Amino acid sequence: MSDPDQLPPTRADALSLALDAYEALALVGEEVADEWIYVSALADAGRARLTRAAGQRPELPLARTEATAVAAAAAEVHRIADPHRAIDWLSTFPAVVELALGAAPGSRDAAPSGRDAGETGRAGGTGRAGEAGAGPGA
Repeated sequence: MSDPDQLPPTRADALSLALDAYEALALVGEEVADEWIYVSALADAGRARLTRAAGQRPELPLARTEATAVAAAAAEVHRIADPHRAIDWLSTFPAVVELALGAAPGSRDAAPSGRDAGETGRAGGTGRAGEAGAGPGA
């Protein structure tokens, strides 16, 4: 994003931005009447994934790279107008946000990547590479 003031400063702000975008996405997907039950269930699961991705310490500040990734993904989702594409993104968007926030996609582990407020200015990976059981579903 070109304006750094628009980036979410904390994990809670990133969650709010992501959930707003996700709600808009779900509304577009619900236009497919035959898929309403599927879209509703998928949206419920996605909201839960997004909330877990924010972690148990939502007050933690975000690194600029994390904030930029969440903001860019949310902006992209807001551009989706095709209901079938929106349905595809209902499962993709939570995974993108999970990766941006350092959580393993689909993981039940809501803990942030191990960064603390003193490390948020550093760019780089999640700090989980090479950890046993750190993959998806671990």
